[in-house]
Amino acid sequence: MNTFTGIGSYKGEVFTDNGLRFMQVDIPKIGNKGSDVPIFVVPNKAAGETFDAFAPGARLLLNGRLYPSRQDYKMYFVPNSPLQVVTTNITLNKVTLAGGFVNPEFNDNLGLLKFTLMCSAPAQTLLNHTWDDSLSFRMESWGDDAKRIQTLGHKGRQMVLEGMIRYSTWQTAEGAKRGGYSIRTRAGLYQFFGKRKTETDVEKPESKPNVLKSVTKQSTVVTPVSEDSLPF
Repeated sequence: MNTFTGIGSYKGEVFTDNGLRFMQVDIPKIGNKGSDVPIFVVPNKAAGETFDAFAPGARLLLNGRLYPSRQDYKMYFVPNSPLQVVTTNITLNKVTLAGGFVNPEFNDNLGLLKFTLMCSAPAQTLLNHTWDDSLSFRMESWGDDAKRIQTLGHKGRQMVLEGMIRYSTWQTAEGAKRGGYSIRTRAGLYQFFGKRKTETDVEKPESKPNVLKSVTKQSTVVTPVSEDSLPF
């Protein structure tokens, strides 16, 4: 699962190096840190006649799926319903993901947990995404939620969560501008599935026979003794 519902401002058409055309919609940032989140809308039948229907500056309601790209590091969006103009000032930024938990990195000083969620999604030919490919979402969680997810999560364990998409920019040592996406989990809105791995599971592999149990069982066998053989 990789769904997104949000409201953003239409910036105009964007062309990739190979000539593909997309719509750029910026989702407003949440809080004081970070930047507005650029999302690149894939034109399809579900979205309708998108490119000619809206003028730059229009606030649009998006419903569909997110596809992070490993080639150009952009976040693409595939609508599953027509784009709609929003005239009120409400904000909306809701991501719902389900997949496998991997690569946790916990920072004790900040109370920050970073991890990756690997999700499956329908094929998208335009984005070179097939059913066999996995989508990699960079995740972050803070405070008590970070500690709980760190405790419950292990490599490959399945989880579902709700969060918000964020975008951060920085400059490299060479002066080049870089940007990256992340999904911040919402407090308490996550759930793990499957067996939780414990220390006992690691220390006692099922493949090793329980020798101690066998010895104990043999040592507790008692041979009955007749009263006539007692020396008193």
